[in-house]
Amino acid sequence: MNGTRVAVFGGDAIRSSIVALGLEPADEGARVAIIDLHDPEALARAGALDRELPRVLVADESHRSLIAALGVDPARVAWSREPAILGPALAAALPRQRRPPTRTALVTGVRGGVGRTLLVTNLARRIAARLRVCVVDVTGSGAAAWWLRCDAAPWSGLEGLAMEMTADHLSVAASEPSPGLRLIGGPPATPSAALSVATVRAAVRLADITIVDGPLLFDTLAAALRPLVDRCVLLAYDEPWSRTAVAVVDPAPDEWLVVSQSRVGTLDGRAVFRALPRDEAAVTGALGSREKVGGALGRAYDDLAELLLIDAS
Repeated sequence: MNGTRVAVFGGDAIRSSIVALGLEPADEGARVAIIDLHDPEALARAGALDRELPRVLVADESHRSLIAALGVDPARVAWSREPAILGPALAAALPRQRRPPTRTALVTGVRGGVGRTLLVTNLARRIAARLRVCVVDVTGSGAAAWWLRCDAAPWSGLEGLAMEMTADHLSVAASEPSPGLRLIGGPPATPSAALSVATVRAAVRLADITIVDGPLLFDTLAAALRPLVDRCVLLAYDEPWSRTAVAVVDPAPDEWLVVSQSRVGTLDGRAVFRALPRDEAAVTGALGSREKVGGALGRAYDDLAELLLIDAS
C-alpha cells in the first residue's frame, strides 16, 4: 500500500495521517478517496468524484444511521482520523491487485533433517504431470538426483558460465528423470552464489515452475536466493530450536511456514501454513522404491502441490 495516491477531502489531520501511513495525498491519479463527513466543504467537493473511485468515509456516532441507510460497507468507514484506524479502512477500499504467478519457489529449513529434499522431489513429481518443472539442487549433496533416480552433472562444469547463463546452457546440463521434469545440480560441491542466482533466473525460461532445493535458512546462499524467488517454503519442527529460529528471522514475502511431523497451527506466534503428519511407514516405503511418498504424508504433499499449481496458474 506504500506510495498509493489518495484523494483527500478533509482537513490537515487526515492529510497528516495519510502521510504517516506512507501514502501520498494527491489531486490526480488517486486510487482511493477519503472523505470527512464532518466537513461540509469537503463533501461538496467530493460530489465531483468519479463514481467508480473507491471511497473511505471518516465518521462518528452521529453518522451511523446515515451510513447504515446508504448500505456503506462498515470496513470502509473510519471512526477516527488516527492512522491506526484509517489504515485498515483504506486497505479494505483499495482494489485488489492480482498476484503474479509463481515461477520460482525456494524450499529451505531452519535446521537439517526436516525433509527439504523429500518435499522438493515429491512436489516436482506431482506438478510435472501438469506443468514443466525444473528442480535446482544447490545443496551439493546430490540427494535430489538420488530421489529422482537419475544422475546429475556436477556444478563445477557450469561455474564458468555464471555471468552468461542462458536457458540453452541449462537444457544441455539438465538431467530428465521423467517427462516434464528436469534436474540441475549434482555432487560433490555446492555452486557459488553467483551461479545459483544465474541458474534460477535462466531456469524460469526453461520451465513453467522452478523449485529450488535450498540450503538452510541462515546460510549466505539462502540469503542470496530468498529475494529472487516468488515463493519461499520454510520447513521447521515443533521443537525449541525451530521455534527460536522462527522467532528471530523476518518472514520473507509470500512465505509458507510448513511444520514437519506435527499438527500445530502456530509456531512461536507465527501461523503455520501447513503441518505435515508423521508417517514413518510412507517414508520407509518411499526410501525403498524412490517413488512418490504415499499415505497421510503423501496426501499432505498432494495438497501443497495443488496449491503451488494454483499459484503458478
